[in-house]
Amino acid sequence: MQIIKNINNNFAIAIDGAGNRLIISGKGIGFGSVPRDLEDITRINRSYYDVDEAYISMINEIPEEIIDISNKIIDKARMVIDNPISSNIVFTLADHINFSIQRYKKKMNIKLPIVYDIQHLFENEMRIGEYGLKLIHKELNIYLPKEEAAYIALHIINAEEQDRNKKVNQDDEIIDKITAIIEKEYDIKINKDNFNYSRFVSHMHYLLKRGKTKHLIYSDNNTIYDKLKNDYQKTYDCVKKVSEYLKGILKIELTDEEKLYLMLHINRLCTREDCNQ
Repeated sequence: MQIIKNINNNFAIAIDGAGNRLIISGKGIGFGSVPRDLEDITRINRSYYDVDEAYISMINEIPEEIIDISNKIIDKARMVIDNPISSNIVFTLADHINFSIQRYKKKMNIKLPIVYDIQHLFENEMRIGEYGLKLIHKELNIYLPKEEAAYIALHIINAEEQDRNKKVNQDDEIIDKITAIIEKEYDIKINKDNFNYSRFVSHMHYLLKRGKTKHLIYSDNNTIYDKLKNDYQKTYDCVKKVSEYLKGILKIELTDEEKLYLMLHINRLCTREDCNQ
């Protein structure tokens, strides 16, 4: 095996004996000049094949203990779920958990009213989500709300590899239009080849799925919503235009809670370095 690029001290990109590109992790494995041969493969703790290039850059953004928790959750999922699960979910789930913890520390609890549906329609995935919450508490001493178990379940459901259909293609076109709205409002050009945008696209897929199934998020976070409207007027104006577009094309009327979550994601996307003018 040959290491061709260091990501950080404990992660690297490598080529295996069959010529396949993968990400490897292990203590100190990303330290040293490249390219170089890795003769002692016992140094490898984890291997990740077929990881989207856009997800690689965010490894440095997430604490390694959270990536480790995500690995353990996906290990559990692969034991109980028959469908293959992409390696990408380790990093998208870790990013979601990291974001959830940040919201928890700010006392921003976003309700998910379809928790009951997920419990009964996707029992295995929900059990994995509940396992994830217990693991987060055990390792980080943080109690995330039950809704987060459902969010973890949704990530797993989304990651179970299935054929893309016409509805997904339609969603992609809608997300492209929403991206164009954001670019126009902020007078920016969004880099669509990195993880920040991929993360935003994932959120939009979830939002569209909730809207089409009439399971939009409702809660009593009006105080937080009103504060963000005042603090981030530009983001709020952008969300209003996105909301009007969705109402016109899909008859989806976003709740204040959905607008709040969308504001958080747009603000997160458009305060990144790659979104500057």
